[in-house]
Amino acid sequence: MKGISGIVATAILLALTIAGGVLMYTYVTSYLNTAVDTGKIVVENAYYITPLKRLTIEVRNVGTREVKVNGVDMILSGTARSDTRNITPPLSISPGEARQIVLYDVNEAPQYVIIVYGNSSMTEPVPVRVH
Repeated sequence: MKGISGIVATAILLALTIAGGVLMYTYVTSYLNTAVDTGKIVVENAYYITPLKRLTIEVRNVGTREVKVNGVDMILSGTARSDTRNITPPLSISPGEARQIVLYDVNEAPQYVIIVYGNSSMTEPVPVRVH
């Protein structure tokens, strides 16, 4: 019995290598498109005006898809308490667009704010300047 010729073995290995490369390329490009093709909110500024009891948050969508802001979590100063305000209807922000979120009747100055958007995404806590 004879084995496979060297040329046939080389052709089979080359075909397997190319097939593996194509599979890897397809997986990686699909993963990167999913990771990049999303909306992402960043908080550019947040400030609380004490006499007016008003919290203003400036946000920007730095992603590539529209996002809907659903709410604001406020971590209150000097306590472990938080206050959540839902935004109804949700605020739509297009890619690259900056918007202001203004909350009235905020009785206590928040120390940090967290923006809730999309299905379950959240920003990092951002410090609030108090005036």
